[in-house]
Formats: sequence, C-alpha cells, structure tokens
Amino acid sequence: MASWSPDGKNRMFRVEGLEDLEAKLSELMDFHRADTAARATIVKAAKDAMSPVADQVRATAPYDPSPRTEKSPIHLKDTVRLDARIPTKRDMQSIHVNQSDAAIAVVSVKRSAVSLAQEFGTKKIPAQPFLRRAIEQNAESVVGNFKTSFAAYLMAYANKMAARRK
Repeated sequence: MASWSPDGKNRMFRVEGLEDLEAKLSELMDFHRADTAARATIVKAAKDAMSPVADQVRATAPYDPSPRTEKSPIHLKDTVRLDARIPTKRDMQSIHVNQSDAAIAVVSVKRSAVSLAQEFGTKKIPAQPFLRRAIEQNAESVVGNFKTSFAAYLMAYANKMAARRK
C-alpha cells in the first residue's frame, strides 16, 4: 500500500500480507546471520522493485541536446544511480529512514546545482520534477515487484541454506 506521510511531503509504502514469507525469513535468521540473509533477500528485492523507477528517471530526466563542453561534460540522465543496502549509521540520520527499516533502495542523480534546479526550480527556472514524479507514478508497481522478488529471493536463499545443511 502506498500513501503520503501525515505532513504530505513523503511517500510511504507498507507491504502487507507477507506473514508466511516473514515466518520463513525469521526461521532462516535463527540459523544464519541476519545481515547475510537480508542482503541475499530483502536488499536484492528492493533493488529489483525500484528498477522501473530508475528506468523512468533516465527516460524523463531533462535533457540538453547541445554538445557537451568542459563546463558541462555529462547529461543529467547519465548520472542516474540505483542503490539498495542495509541502512548505515549515516542513513539512519535521515528523516526518511526508520530504525526498523531492514533495507533501503535509493534512486538518485549526481547532486549539483543543475539537478536541484531541475527538480525543484529556481526563481528563473520552473521546476521540472523527474525524480518525485517517477516514484509517484510507479509506487504501486514497486510494492508489487517487491513482493514478487522478495518471495523468489527468499525461497532461493532458503533452498541454498537447506542444501548446505545436508
């Protein structure tokens, strides 16, 4: 389920109906390190789920067709990055990351005056949001993709661990 935070500024996702998967993950974590199990399942699923968002950001990032110069050597869409990980101490300092988050996935572009001006606008340049729009338009598919990917990665990891125990 996707919804807005109470202040209306942040998009929040709640994945429900995964009781069986959660039980299986808990069982795996009883026998193996939790961070290893998380990296093999939740982190990979989060990255897979956010892939359509990254693709849309690349497709919709404002593009200047003029030849590249020393001052402007790359296009904004060439700096799009998709990263998924277990939250670090630095991540936990963000208001967007909760202490209970098992994994985070981030779609970003190189932070620069140009990228900030494009996303949020300036006094002279109107905003052309491409990051926020991509997550808003793909919110429901991100949740669905996460459920599917998580189930697949969890079962594959469980089978791998079961084979090691034999």
